[in-house]
Amino acid sequence: MGPQHPSTHGVFRMDVVLDGERIVKLKPVFGYLHRNHEKIAEATTYLGSMPYTDRLDYFCSITNNWAYALAVEKLAGLNVPERAEYIRIITAELTRLLNHTCLLGFLAQDMGALGTPLMYAFREREKILDLFEALTGARMMCNYMRFGGCRVDLPPGWIEQAARVVDGYPRFLEEFERLLTGNEILMARTQGVGILPAALAVNASITGPMLRASGVDYDLRKTDPYGIYGRFPFRVPLGAQGDVYDRLMIRLLEMGESIKILKQAIQELPGGPIVDPKAKLRAFKPKAGEAYGRIEAPKGELGFYLISDGSANPYRYRVRPPSLINLTILEDMCLGHTIADVVVILGSVDIVLGEVDR
Repeated sequence: MGPQHPSTHGVFRMDVVLDGERIVKLKPVFGYLHRNHEKIAEATTYLGSMPYTDRLDYFCSITNNWAYALAVEKLAGLNVPERAEYIRIITAELTRLLNHTCLLGFLAQDMGALGTPLMYAFREREKILDLFEALTGARMMCNYMRFGGCRVDLPPGWIEQAARVVDGYPRFLEEFERLLTGNEILMARTQGVGILPAALAVNASITGPMLRASGVDYDLRKTDPYGIYGRFPFRVPLGAQGDVYDRLMIRLLEMGESIKILKQAIQELPGGPIVDPKAKLRAFKPKAGEAYGRIEAPKGELGFYLISDGSANPYRYRVRPPSLINLTILEDMCLGHTIADVVVILGSVDIVLGEVDR
């Protein structure tokens, strides 16, 4: 299957061996979108790599920015002003809403529900993209974070518009949940399909909603808090079976928690600067050393490992992309299922090939 098959979520190929309709072997083949992202970064200034991080997971450019900025800030010893920390959380949780909403729409599409659920999802996505465009000038390639803060402050009226989008989201989620989760066909296609046992998930370093759907309580916002997440009370939803249905429901429940975080952050947003005054845009050369910055991105743990030799470019630059790691257990989840199930199981992993191949 692939690499250009419409159900493969990007330029991705699977070598599948079948016994009738049943999968007996599956080998993922990727690399079609390899762009030398990491090597290019080693020949580019630290700030010059920020726009490239947008293109890893093009649904989640702002959270990509944040993980990279976090690693550089650790390396350079920069602090982030209070207002910028709140703006980072607001934009990151809006990104989580956007990502999970699209995933649910695409997953329904993979099951044969052509059009309607995906268009509902895209309708809500547009409202968030409008906010990103007003803030950053771009809908998807936002290039918004800076080392020690954010690139620009919120424009007039932005926070009020964000509050209206957040207030309207629970109604959409209820409607979407009623449309999808009570559907007999959806339950038949997802329950007991593509089970990922908790032990395998942990051993394979799976993270994000994939891991939590298998019942493992691990969310970096709680286990290794970054930014000011420690100030926000929210629940980490967990699944019980680890099947496609649990992975779908975990995303729905996580969006509910994101809305709680967003409401609190919008209400408590303080005034003040948005960039650490010590941060330098020109001639930025962090002292020699190494740092790893990681965040709970919508798809799982996204990390950047940097080594500095004191020059203007990183000596080493490595990315830990959740899409790649989460894809490694695809065969384990597909064995014994039918070829039609493969499409649904792959959809439930939630990958972006720009991040897998880099």
